[in-house]
Amino acid sequence: MGKKGKKEKGRGAEKAANKLAKKDAKNDGMEDLEAMIAEFKEIDRKRTTFNEEKSSHPSPRSNLSVVAHPEKDELILFGGEYFNGRKTFVYNDTFVYSIKKNEWTKQLIPQAPPPRCAHQAVAVSKEGGQMWIFGGEFASPNNAQFYHYKDLWVLSLKDHKWEEIKASGGPSQRSGHRMAVYKKSIFVFGGFHESSKNFLYFNDCFTFSLTEYKWTKLTVGGNGPSPRSACQLTVTPNGILVVGGYSKVKLKKDLEKGSAHTDMFLLADDISGKFKWSQVKDSGNKPWPRSNFSLTQMAPNRAVMFGGVCDEDLEEDIDSYFFNSLHCIDLVSYRWFNLDLRKPKVQKKNKSAESDIGSNDDPNTATNTDEDPTTSDSQPDKPHTFLLPCARMNANIVLKKNYLFVYGGVFEEKEKQVTLNDLWSIDVKKMDEWKQIVEADDTSKDWMEEEDEEDSDESDEEPHSSTNDTNNGEGDAKSKPCVLGGESFDEFWARTSEQWLEEASSMAEEDIRADETRRTAKNNAKVLFFGT
Repeated sequence: MGKKGKKEKGRGAEKAANKLAKKDAKNDGMEDLEAMIAEFKEIDRKRTTFNEEKSSHPSPRSNLSVVAHPEKDELILFGGEYFNGRKTFVYNDTFVYSIKKNEWTKQLIPQAPPPRCAHQAVAVSKEGGQMWIFGGEFASPNNAQFYHYKDLWVLSLKDHKWEEIKASGGPSQRSGHRMAVYKKSIFVFGGFHESSKNFLYFNDCFTFSLTEYKWTKLTVGGNGPSPRSACQLTVTPNGILVVGGYSKVKLKKDLEKGSAHTDMFLLADDISGKFKWSQVKDSGNKPWPRSNFSLTQMAPNRAVMFGGVCDEDLEEDIDSYFFNSLHCIDLVSYRWFNLDLRKPKVQKKNKSAESDIGSNDDPNTATNTDEDPTTSDSQPDKPHTFLLPCARMNANIVLKKNYLFVYGGVFEEKEKQVTLNDLWSIDVKKMDEWKQIVEADDTSKDWMEEEDEEDSDESDEEPHSSTNDTNNGEGDAKSKPCVLGGESFDEFWARTSEQWLEEASSMAEEDIRADETRRTAKNNAKVLFFGT
């Protein structure tokens, strides 16, 4: 479909969709995954004591789990993978970030689960705090084989001990599923499993009782979501809400088509314990359609969305548009609204204030130009600049008290997949500024995939660092983003695409096709960039 047999560019959470062709291309030297996993288990079995050491921050990785400690001001990170274009590294280490101390600690915990990614984790307030993980996958270093787990583990956050919970009747082997804590049980939905010859998506539902330690497969009435992975779950006052997701179908032997789902379903139970699906209709200021976004609950009736990617299928390639905006949904009315940064109060100008406002030359900023230029002064205020996380997909987001934390994610830089390990926070009560706690390592230089011949003829400009890519599309939709010095059009489009898409969508007629809207948005961006 794309260059060099490239497949489904931009769908990072669904890793198997990106790796399918590699599985059957070469059978020589494939690792015995079960033997590798057994070796990892044996190594961990020999570790008998808990130890911890200070760390600058975790290494770059994606498809890990991040949870908030239920009783302490800490974030707990586990597992994940790092792919450099040729080789995959899978982890089973645990990191703890102390919010108060602003310190990272790597914890060496005996008998940990074997390395995995695309698993799921939840934290509960029980016995000093617990983190539960289920499923996930392990990839061989050459991406030729994949092993899907169906094991269930619990980590005592107080005693620093892992335990595998042996309970029958649980979900089959899978990754890309989603979990939530609901009424003293862990709820598991969806996911996928892939072999060298086939793939399978799920829409089954399971609960694991945190009091009886038993699995139950739910019998659910109504018309529910189609089989999918990479959706998002959130608990509402009326049940469990399933938002979006991704799946693919095989059109013929060597051709698959992926689809990003934009529908929403509510799973509700009555007093008798019977569950039923119902599709819900969202309204309001809906986010641009996307997949691989992140969602977390910020109040009993509110959830917040961050990031994601929109893929545009072209004849010979796929264009991917990454987002870094925040959107909030009311979990009772299912109405969306933007969660924008608030403008600072207009202050009377003086020499010190004038030197501060708009003085940030960092390109990783968004300019707020929707202030009323009419002030008591004869000259208008300079626009205020905001520091923002760069646009990305598959970020880990978690809320602790009033602070939303965003960790890592992935974006694409031409043929490169850039894995992030930066950490950001924002006070969702104030919504005044993003704070960058950890700057991402520059992993773009580590990418080892060979370039296309046509790419080698393009500009030799140095690509943007992962910490300098951003979207300037915040603020007034009528204000146009600025062109940063030295950037190419592709870099400008990646940074500002969301604003152009939203502007074109708001001006389009109701029956216009989505691809026509995207084409209009890109043309408008070219007019500004090239000045024609």
